[in-house]
Amino acid sequence: MKPAPIPANEMARQTSLNTMGLLSIERDPELDRITKFAKRLFGTDIVAISLLDNDRQFFKSHVNLSVSETSRDISFCGHTVMHDAPMAVSDTHKDERFIDNPLVTGDPKIRSYLGVPISNEQGYKLGTICVIDSHTRNFSDDEIATLQDIAHWVETVIALRYSERSQKQLVSDLDTAQRDALIDTLTGIWNRRGLEELLEREISSAHIRNTPVGIFMLDIDHFKRVNDTHGHLVGDKVIQGISEIIASSLRDQDIIGRFGGEEFVCILPGVRLDPIMFLGEKLCQTIRHLGKVSNKNGDPVEVTVSIGATWVPPHIKTKYSSSQVLQMADDALYQAKKAGRDTVCYKPLDVDRALD
Repeated sequence: MKPAPIPANEMARQTSLNTMGLLSIERDPELDRITKFAKRLFGTDIVAISLLDNDRQFFKSHVNLSVSETSRDISFCGHTVMHDAPMAVSDTHKDERFIDNPLVTGDPKIRSYLGVPISNEQGYKLGTICVIDSHTRNFSDDEIATLQDIAHWVETVIALRYSERSQKQLVSDLDTAQRDALIDTLTGIWNRRGLEELLEREISSAHIRNTPVGIFMLDIDHFKRVNDTHGHLVGDKVIQGISEIIASSLRDQDIIGRFGGEEFVCILPGVRLDPIMFLGEKLCQTIRHLGKVSNKNGDPVEVTVSIGATWVPPHIKTKYSSSQVLQMADDALYQAKKAGRDTVCYKPLDVDRALD
């Protein structure tokens, strides 16, 4: 038997899987509907949607399996996720990778297998959907293409489930190491990596649901001067204060994070275009009035922010990457700085730069 290999990006893949909150035993009716449909369509003994979690293969949905997980090293799906293409095995007794595999020599006595990788919006292969028989079977090109279409269906459902999870749920799912990787230690809000993952989530969800997403990129004006004049401890207090003001000024479903240094990003799911500028200006105004901390002498240190805004419209055929959206918000931020700071500028997305 050839043990299932481990992908080169395993640490990042596992972190992305954990962040999505899929590794619960709670059944998902839509995924169960998919596996039952595939069972009727292919007529195989077994259908399963599996997720590769550390050293186990966890079955998120399955038909005719008596277990909810197996060891990852004996999993067929562990081999499948190493490639972009489907993996078809017509006879395990003639395949050196699987001939003496415990899942072949014992229950469920796998003789033929067809699996298609399932990926998330970040491109990480989370697991597979597979159809399994206890007899030999040559899968046709049409059958392989059909299972690929079903895999896209699974990916859509998974993306929607991820988008439905609140920030509190997402944070509660993180262990200490994952929290350190995704949460900014100074402010307790998302860091750049966490923001990029969540923005991908919101863009994907908006594309599926035909809803908009607004994005703000904020930069504390003249922050270097604050550090140079009052010291880094005061600078840290300014950053913490600004993060608290932003969090209290936005809705519970809005996502905020520290993008780096004195920069913040706000993701506003479902917000219409009309109030974008108004919301940005109100945020500038609130920070102008409340964004004060005391220096070592007890004197107030006043700060302002500049904001760059962009908006992902609904009902569009093109899909934007998080990097494209953030770049447009950053371009708008540059315009706000150039316009004199303590203001907000809006820049629409450039359709020519969109992904097909």
